[in-house]
Amino acid sequence: MSFFRQIFGRDQPSDNLRIIITRHGERADLTLGKQWLNKLARNGGDPRIPHLAQRPQFRDWYYDSPLTVDGERQSANVGHRLLQMGYRIDYCYSSPAYRSVQTATKILESQGQKAVPINIEPGLFECPAWYAGRPLVFVPPEYLAADKNFNVNPSYAPVYSGVDASEDERAYYRRSRHLIREIIRAHKGQGGTVLLSAHGGSIEAVSRGLRGLRQRRGRPEHLIQEALRVDYNNFAILERDARTRDWIVRLPESYNNPYGAHLTRQSVIPLYGIATEHITHQTMGHLRPQATRSARRRQQSRHQHHRHHR
Repeated sequence: MSFFRQIFGRDQPSDNLRIIITRHGERADLTLGKQWLNKLARNGGDPRIPHLAQRPQFRDWYYDSPLTVDGERQSANVGHRLLQMGYRIDYCYSSPAYRSVQTATKILESQGQKAVPINIEPGLFECPAWYAGRPLVFVPPEYLAADKNFNVNPSYAPVYSGVDASEDERAYYRRSRHLIREIIRAHKGQGGTVLLSAHGGSIEAVSRGLRGLRQRRGRPEHLIQEALRVDYNNFAILERDARTRDWIVRLPESYNNPYGAHLTRQSVIPLYGIATEHITHQTMGHLRPQATRSARRRQQSRHQHHRHHR
């Protein structure tokens, strides 16, 4: 039984809808170096890189990195941890990024829930402005659906048919707000736990949209500074209060990562800095953004984003 069911004592499906937002695991390109794909092609494989699905252009892996083997282990550990906390995944949506699909798959497998289909949702991809003009290419859902290593839903009709490469942070917030509303509407009356496998900025953008808030106060482009600080497989849990209908933020007070290093409180709270608490219309007005940096630093971060963990 989940933490919230123990508190509220409700079992009605519509009252027990839970949203789990997670960042993907460790990326191959940022861990193995710039030449990782050339070495993979030259050597015919790499024991540090797990299964790669078929895709139209092999070189597109350079722009759509997979996880490392350790990244898959991280994701499986998150699945185990969520199960221990009482959160078995019932529904799953993933960013089209291959690393996010792998993360979702390992979380589901670790819970014995691989039969849960993964819905590939382009609306969960992160802000395109952070890619500085790099190609946004993904493994087509039909390729993933044909791969026995994944359980991708081939008939899912996504909320967003693709990713708008011209989108900035402000538009990213709007997209996230619309997307989470549509996902909740799709599961109205069903209840259960919904996993969103996404990116570093997703905890901020999606959870803020879920609670009806707009982008961060100040300049929304500051989001990238916070996204760069999110650990691999960082997650947040949001559940609706059956009595007040407000959304509650549920975050682990302590959590050990796959390597045994204890994560700080900073690394396991939403990016806008809320502790575990009831979020009501009264408390929303007290949220304050983190301190911002100079415009020059923000511009540098955009161009260097691909070299940092995202």
